[in-house]
Formats: sequence, structure tokens, C-alpha cells
Amino acid sequence: MFYKIRGLTAAACLFLFLAGSLFAQTPRELHFGTWVPGTLREGEEQWFSVRPAQAGLVVVETSGETDTYLEVFDASRTLISENDDGGEEYNAKLEIIAEAGRTYLYKLRCYDEDESGPYQIRAVFSSISAMELRPGAWVQGTLLEGEEQWFSVRSSQAGFLVVETSGHLDTFLAAFNASGPLIKDNDDGGEGLNARVEISVETGMTYYFKLSEFDNEGGSFQIRADFEFIPPDTERNTDRSLAAVIRLGESVPVYWRSPSESRWYRYDISRPNTLFVVQTRGSSDTILALYDARGNLIEDDDDSGEGQNAMISIRLDPGTVYIEVREYEGRTGRCTLHAETR
Repeated sequence: MFYKIRGLTAAACLFLFLAGSLFAQTPRELHFGTWVPGTLREGEEQWFSVRPAQAGLVVVETSGETDTYLEVFDASRTLISENDDGGEEYNAKLEIIAEAGRTYLYKLRCYDEDESGPYQIRAVFSSISAMELRPGAWVQGTLLEGEEQWFSVRSSQAGFLVVETSGHLDTFLAAFNASGPLIKDNDDGGEGLNARVEISVETGMTYYFKLSEFDNEGGSFQIRADFEFIPPDTERNTDRSLAAVIRLGESVPVYWRSPSESRWYRYDISRPNTLFVVQTRGSSDTILALYDARGNLIEDDDDSGEGQNAMISIRLDPGTVYIEVREYEGRTGRCTLHAETR
């Protein structure tokens, strides 16, 4: 018994030593504006650190032919964000709004564990001077060639915030938390070539929006913010046992109020060989899943609808079907649900 306990203790010590050595790697500090060359071996992770003296936008990106993957953590190693191919070709790129004097840690690896190769990495800092947008009012402006402009919105209550542009410019919008990662970006989600971003917001929080022009040509634009409160949750249909009845032909609003939340609906098929079509509409990246009365998966879908919307079209016999609707990355947000039979 003595040797068995000692063996377990030794194994535990070995595990703690290996785990400690993994996180004990001293990160290499990145100085803003300077490319740093390096080489990644198979299965290797390399760590870097950034510590901005003032609050602003920090961009860390790689360059080269190696397929890189970046993760950014706070000083306590809590993951903030990650990226695969946000840079040129297969290079990674991460943008966060950083706080003054805080240390941010970046873990770099190859996308595939059996891959290796050379790379370059750099960090770039930009200060942020943002114009506050008042919901409901258009603001006119001009973008110079290659310029970026920042806007901010402070939410008074939880709900949904839409920021969009208007005009002839091909605009690009990126939304950020006041202290954290990129939330969402958009190119042509508005009318014509205009950008439109919709995000869910919390009470009393400030959100930043970076506006640029896709072709870097510059020109005049209009921008505005609109806010919509989240209505009371009357259905609470976050479980299959609480599924709400869906009526054909109606546009049913769906809200995800918590991360990784699902919303459930049901419909009773009355005729044999009925073509049942259910789909989502909106700017959220949705997933649909269809189940039978016993909870067995019949079919699921990610992007068969318009844009990133989901759609299922299937012939069914009489019985109750359950519909699960969720957001692809488990974010909060909204969409509308539509169902019909043919």
C-alpha cells in the first residue's frame, strides 16, 4: 500500500511538473511595429506578450506561408479570443481593444500539429478617438483614402444594437467590446455596398465600431445606431419539454438571451408524405435541428438558407416534430423562424 500511494504521488508530481513547464515558458515581448522572425516545429507552441502603455487597439498578426493559429489570453491565462485565417492567406490575425498597462499573452502554433515552418509576427498599436453615436440619428462624415474612423455607443439597457452606413461608399464595420476582442464585422450587410452590424449588448456597457472603406478610396458616408430592447421571455422554451407551438406562415421571433442557449418549437404533422419546410432569417449564423417525438434526430442544417441562415426541407409522416434553433458559435442574438407545409 505504501508503494502504491508513493507511485500515485510521483505520477501526480510528474503531471504537475509537465503542466507547470507548459505554462512556465517565458513569453517573448513584442515591440509595436517590429516584425519578429521565427520557426515553428511540429506540435510546438510559442508564447509572446504585449503590454500597451495606453488603452487602444492592439493588432497581432503573422506573415509568411505557414498556416498559423493565434490565441490571446489575459495575464491569468484566461482565453480572450482566437483566430485562424484572419490575416493574409493562411496567416492568423487578432484585434482586441486593450487596457493601459495590462499584459496580454499570445500563443502561436501551426494550424495542424504535424505542420512546421517559418513565420514572422508583429504587434501594432493604434489609439482610439471615438465619436459617440446617439441611437436613431444619422451622422455624416468623410473617410480619407485608407483612413479608419471610430464610433462608440453606450447601451442603457440590454438589447440589440444595429450600426449601419448609408451612401455610395463600399464600407466595412467591425464591432468591439470596450475592453476585449472583436465581436463581429461586416462588409455588405446593409443596402448596396453598405455595412451593417447587429450585436446583442448588456446594460451600461460601451461598444466601439471601427469604420473603413473596402477599396481604401475614401469618400462621404452616413452612419447611425439603432437600439431595440429585448422583450420579456414569456415562453422560456429553452428545453425540448418546454417547446412552443409554431404556427405555419408566421414570422416567429427567436432570442438567445444566454450563451450557448437553444430555443425549442414543435409542430404536429397531420398528413402523410407532407413536405415540411422550416428556416431562419436574419443576420445571425444559425443552426436548425429536427427531432421526432422520441427525441431522435431526423435532420440538421447550418447554412442552407440565405446567407448564414439554416433551412430544412423534408417529407414527413404524421406525428409531432421538434425544432431546435441555436446560434452557430453559441452567442446571444436573434433571428426569425418560419415554417410551412407543401
